[in-house]
Amino acid sequence: MQEEPYLNSFQKALSYKGRIKMFISFVALSFVIWFFRKFSKEYQEEIKMKIELIDIPKSHIISSVSDSILNLNLNATGFQFLYYYFLDNTVKISFQKAVYRNNTGSLEIASEFNKLQDQLLGDPEILSFFPSKIEINYQSEFSKKVPIVFPKFNLDIGYSITNLNLYPDSIIVTGPKNVLEDINHVDLDYKNESTLKSNFFDKIPINQGENELNYNVKEVDVEVTIDLFSEKNLNIPISVSNLPKSKVLKLFPSQVELVFSSSINNLKKIKPSDFRVGFNYDSVDKEKNTAKIKLLKSPLSAKNVRLNPQDIFFLIRE
Repeated sequence: MQEEPYLNSFQKALSYKGRIKMFISFVALSFVIWFFRKFSKEYQEEIKMKIELIDIPKSHIISSVSDSILNLNLNATGFQFLYYYFLDNTVKISFQKAVYRNNTGSLEIASEFNKLQDQLLGDPEILSFFPSKIEINYQSEFSKKVPIVFPKFNLDIGYSITNLNLYPDSIIVTGPKNVLEDINHVDLDYKNESTLKSNFFDKIPINQGENELNYNVKEVDVEVTIDLFSEKNLNIPISVSNLPKSKVLKLFPSQVELVFSSSINNLKKIKPSDFRVGFNYDSVDKEKNTAKIKLLKSPLSAKNVRLNPQDIFFLIRE
C-alpha cells in the first residue's frame, strides 16, 4: 500500500485546525452577542448594600448600629446589577438630618433618598428599600490628661539611671466617660529584652491596648542617662531638734554610718556636710530612752541612702 504523501497530510491537519479555530471564534462571538443582549435588558431584583454611616458628630462614639445592610429593590440593567454584585456594594448614608435624643440617633432613610439615588450607577429606579429607619446608640466623648509611666529598663550590673525624660510626659486621652474613668496613666509598649550600660534615646509607641480610646500622641521620645554607680560610707553626726535648753542629751552612738550609692563622677563630689540626720526630741520614747533616726537632708545625686543604726539610746541630764 502506497503511503499518503507528507505534504497532503500536513495540509489536511492545517485545514482541520482552521475549522476548529473558526468554530471557537463563532462560539465566542455568539456568547458576546448573547451576553450584551442579556445584560442590556432591565430586571427587577433586590440587592444588599453595605451601609457606611457618615457625618456623625465627632463628639459621639457609636456603640451599636441597628442595621448594617440596606436591601434595595431596583429596576436596573443586568450590567448595573453585575457592578453592584462584584465591584461596589457600599452605600453612604449621611446622619446630618438625624434626631439625637437620650444617647440614641435616629434617621429616616427616606430623607436621604436623593443622595442614595445619586450614588447608584447609571440612574436605576429604586422601587423600595428596607429598613426604613436606622438607629445608632452612642456615648458622648470625654477627654482627660493622664501621665505616662516610665518603662522598666534592664540595666547591666553596676549601672544605674541618673536621669530619665519623657517628651511628652503626659497625653490627652479621649473616649467614653465610663471607660475613661478607669484610666489614670498610660504605659509605653517597651519590651525589656536587652541590658543597658550606655545612654538610651528612642521613640517608643503608646500601649493602646484593646479599648475604644483615642490618644493625641501615638509615640513618646524617651531619653535615659545611664552611668556607672558605686557605694560610699560616711559617718554623720546626729542632730536633735526641739531640745529644751534645760536638758542635755548624751547619745549612744553620737553619729551614724550612712551608706549611699551614686555615679562615679558624683561620688567624689559628695561630702559629709551634704547630709543631715537626727530626730525631734518630742518624738523620743522616754520610757525606753530611745530615738528613731531620720534622714533630714540629702543631695539629689545620692541614691539608696541607708542609716546604721536607725535607733539610738540616750541619757538625759538636767
